[in-house]
Amino acid sequence: MKKPVLLCVDDEEMILVSLKDQLRDHFAKEYSIETVDSGDEALEFFKELLEEDVDVPLLISDEIMPGMKGHELLSHVHELSPRTLKVLLTGQADARAVGDSVNAANLYRYIAKPWEETDLILTIKEAIRSFYQDKKLEEQNVQLRQMNENLESLVVERTVEVVRQKDEIQKQVEDLDKQRRELEVRNDFIRNIFGRYVTDEVMITLLENPEALEFGGEKREITVLMSDLRGFTALSERLSPERVVTMLNHYLGVMVDVIAKYNGTILEFLGDGIMVIFGAPRPLEKHAQYGISCAIAMQQAMEQVNAYNSEHGFPAVEMGIGINTGDVVVGNIGSDRRAKYGVVGQTVNLTARIETLATGNQILVSEHALASVREKCEIVDEVEVSVKGAEKPLKLFEVSGIQGEEHLHLDKREVPLVALESSIDSVLWLLEGKSVSKTVHDARILKFSRKESLITTDRSLERYDNIKMQWQRNGGDAKCEVYAKVRRKVDDGYLVRFTSVPPETESFIAEVTSK
Repeated sequence: MKKPVLLCVDDEEMILVSLKDQLRDHFAKEYSIETVDSGDEALEFFKELLEEDVDVPLLISDEIMPGMKGHELLSHVHELSPRTLKVLLTGQADARAVGDSVNAANLYRYIAKPWEETDLILTIKEAIRSFYQDKKLEEQNVQLRQMNENLESLVVERTVEVVRQKDEIQKQVEDLDKQRRELEVRNDFIRNIFGRYVTDEVMITLLENPEALEFGGEKREITVLMSDLRGFTALSERLSPERVVTMLNHYLGVMVDVIAKYNGTILEFLGDGIMVIFGAPRPLEKHAQYGISCAIAMQQAMEQVNAYNSEHGFPAVEMGIGINTGDVVVGNIGSDRRAKYGVVGQTVNLTARIETLATGNQILVSEHALASVREKCEIVDEVEVSVKGAEKPLKLFEVSGIQGEEHLHLDKREVPLVALESSIDSVLWLLEGKSVSKTVHDARILKFSRKESLITTDRSLERYDNIKMQWQRNGGDAKCEVYAKVRRKVDDGYLVRFTSVPPETESFIAEVTSK
């Protein structure tokens, strides 16, 4: 007899691999874990399983896929096998898709990406238990009907009224159960959209006031925080997809806990980047103070992230953070087909620009964000820069600490640069956005530390310019390269901080700085 099947559907290979690995650890002894990468293929495979009389207790499907969407697949599956429990897995906050799945497919649960493995496994265990309880109840109902058919006609007549009343009661119970399930799915939806990313108090407010999720927006002053791992794109290309997902999920999990502590609302995970707001959906009087405190705590938590990375053979990573305060339009934005809770406005755009200027382990704060808490903050540096979208230069401040209910402080002690016995001839290119300029400039490397270098060049550089440098290793054919950001001008040279360093270059730098 074939094992029952747990069927997973997603068009992203990394997601399917992650799902299969997690399900195999908990259910492989009793169930066959099958994965399919499209809705159309999944429907055909499901029909084949039914023809072979194989139980399918649970189907987990992504919503956004080429061709057949997740809620359409779940609707077809419900028509073929109403007892199969359906779970919608998606990174998109699509209320319409969830509603369609509830109405047409009797959706069991909604789970948002990235998921917590513990939550996923608990949901699957509950679904399997519910499936077999329903199956047993159905078998018992069949036996009961067979027994009733064999009763004498008098007993049958007397039973008719009881059965009628039972059916009426059963219908009422089913109606109530449907309402309960719809309410659970709605609450699950809200929890998955907000529950992991805001405080319990905010989540309870949303659960008690569902009108807060209706379309519309309001103008409000808030603080916006954006963070990003430096050099993560290049780093991820050197790791397998599974290890990238594992490393990223742990990093995001640590950051989510910190953000919740400081009353932040996570609007988006942008790959390895995070966008957080303070002061919405619930007004927050000291939103700038909470935002800056959260940023410092996030940088402190990178020690925990890198301890995990070291233990599991992952490289160390650094994070840059930008913070800005200003007026935005905040609310549920979109259309009937697609909507999300979000913010729009110039404040958001400028925050993104500020974040791109920050180097690893650095927090850059705009003048507007610092205004209400400047006397409480420890300021390491101050600079005025021109950024796209701003009418005049922005005054930015590097913050390393803040006084408040708790004193938060970053250790900003810099590792001394080691002077080289002989300078190293190099070439450099300026980066224009994400593209490398075709113009090559001569440069010389005078000093090194693990994260920084002192260079000279025939090209005049500006603070926060992004550059790529390349040189030959020990006079041979092997080449070293780094990506870096200009921190400041030093005498006739420039201090640059590395943003992406390949392993072979790390090895070279470690070698020359240890002499």
